[in-house]
Amino acid sequence: MEPKIILYIAFGLAALGLTWLPEIRHIRYIGTPIIYVLLAALLFSLPVGLPAIDPIGNTLHSQIAEYLTELIVIVSLAGAGLAIDCPFRFQTWASTWWLLGVAMPISIGAAVVLGQYLFGLSLAASVLLGALLAPTDPVLACSVQVGPPNQGGEDPVRFSLTTEAGLNDGLAFPFVYLAIAIAEHSSFGSWVGEWFAIDLLYRVVMGTLVGIGVGWVLSHYVFHYSDETQREETREGLMVMAAIFLAYGLAELVHGYGFLAVFAAAVAGRQNVAKGDSYHRKPHQFADQMENILLSLLLLALGGFVATSTVQLASMNALIFAALFLLLVRPLAGMLSLRTLRFKRIEKRAIAFLGIRGFGSFYYLAYAQNHGSFEDLSVLWQITTVVVLASLLIHGGSATLAMRRLDQHNQASQQPEL
Repeated sequence: MEPKIILYIAFGLAALGLTWLPEIRHIRYIGTPIIYVLLAALLFSLPVGLPAIDPIGNTLHSQIAEYLTELIVIVSLAGAGLAIDCPFRFQTWASTWWLLGVAMPISIGAAVVLGQYLFGLSLAASVLLGALLAPTDPVLACSVQVGPPNQGGEDPVRFSLTTEAGLNDGLAFPFVYLAIAIAEHSSFGSWVGEWFAIDLLYRVVMGTLVGIGVGWVLSHYVFHYSDETQREETREGLMVMAAIFLAYGLAELVHGYGFLAVFAAAVAGRQNVAKGDSYHRKPHQFADQMENILLSLLLLALGGFVATSTVQLASMNALIFAALFLLLVRPLAGMLSLRTLRFKRIEKRAIAFLGIRGFGSFYYLAYAQNHGSFEDLSVLWQITTVVVLASLLIHGGSATLAMRRLDQHNQASQQPEL
C-alpha cells in the first residue's frame, strides 16, 4: 500500500474521531490531542514507508510547518472572537489586560533565564524561546474557552483564558522580532528604538485598527445590506473566510500584526450589530469545524515529528524546563497578575494554571527559523516540543476536571440557603 493512501486513511479517521472522541466520558479526562499524538507516533514508527518529518533540517518542511500552523492559529482566533458575548469595555476585560501586561512578560523573562541556565542558549535564542512559549494557545484550549455565541458559559475563567489566548498570540510577535534583531546585530544600538516604535507600538496598533475596520464593515454588510434570505443561505463560511483573509492580509500589507487583526475583526463583527441574532452561531460553527479539520492534520504531523525526528525529547533538562515553566512559572505569573481582581480564589487558580501551550509556539519557531538566523535550532525545537507535549498531558485531563469542579462550585454558591 502506498504511504499516501495510509495518510489519507489516517487523516480521515482523525477527522472522524474529533466528532465523537471528546464525548466519551473517560477520554474527556485524558485529552483527545495527546491520544492523537501518541497514535500518530505509533503509526509513523511502523515500517510502512511514511516520510520523516524534519522541520529542522528540511527547508520545505519548515515552510510547510510555518504556513499550516499560521493558518490554524488565525482560524482559531476567529472562532474565539466570534464566541465572545461580553461587550468590549476596558473594565470588563480587566483580567485580560493584567494577564497580558504581567503574566506574559514574567513568562518571557523566566523562559530567557531558564533557557540560558539549563541549555546555555545565546541571548537571541533565549529571547526567542520566551517569545514562542509565553503565549497561551487558542487552538488546543477549546475545553477552557467560552461557549458558542449567545449560549452563555462566560464565567471569569473561560472569558479570561479565551481573551488572553486571542490577544497574546499577536503580542508575542514583537519579541520574536526582537530575537531576530538581536541575532542580526552584534550589540545593542539605535535599532532598539526602531524595534520599540515599529515592532512593538505601530504594528500592534495598526493590526488592531485594521481588524476592527474589517469586522465593522463586514458585519454591517451582513446585517444592513443583505436580506434575511441571503443570511439564511449557507454563505457563512464565505463570510468567515473573507473576514479571516481580509483582516490578516490587509494588516500584514500595512505592516500590522495579522493575528491581532483577525481576533479584533471577529470581536468587532460579533459586537457591532445584531449581537443577539442567531446568525452568529453559523460562522462560529464553520470556524470551529475548519479548525478541527486542520487540528486533526497537525496532530498527525506532530506525532510524526515525535516518531521520526532525531531530536532527543527525553532530555532531562528539557523535562525540567517543561515542569518548571508549566507548573511554577505560569501559575505564579498568573496569580501575580490577578492579585488585585475580585475573583474567587478557585477562579484565580484555574486561570493561572490553565495556560495551555500548543501550535502557536510551533508557528513562531518556524517563522523565526525561516526569517532569521539562529544557533541551537535543534535545542529550541526540542524544548518547544517537550513543553507542548507536557502541556497536552498535564492540561488535557486537568482542564476538563478543573472546569467541571468550577461549574459545580459556581452552582453551589448560587443555590439559595434554606
